[in-house]
Amino acid sequence: MQSAFPELTKPYRSEQAIKNGDVVNLHGKISNWERWEQFIKNVDQQNADQVRITSYTTEGDPIFDELVYDGKGIEYTYDDSMDAYGGNNRSRQVTKCEGIEEKQEKNGQIGYQLKGCDKEFGQYFELAKKK
Repeated sequence: MQSAFPELTKPYRSEQAIKNGDVVNLHGKISNWERWEQFIKNVDQQNADQVRITSYTTEGDPIFDELVYDGKGIEYTYDDSMDAYGGNNRSRQVTKCEGIEEKQEKNGQIGYQLKGCDKEFGQYFELAKKK
């Protein structure tokens, strides 16, 4: 699978991430949510698509979740390499997953999680929008 996300440059501030079309999670406030909804729609219709979710730590460092869907499965990349407080194991990790599914959150909102991933870290991906 080939991805064509905008290049990551340091510092990668939330304003730049939003302008690049990333779904941005800034301490629970999500920007470009409609981009996420379009990705989910494309997966449901088996149309290739990709989306980058950029979340920011309390210190302001970005952590990236990149999902590339090829019409069959999702290649998921977790990248915490720009997290200055992330410890010694910061890196880009990649796994392949069968798909993504909705799940009902305890607070009534809809969340999303990956399913059928070939590496354990893929099961930790979750995204939900607070109402």
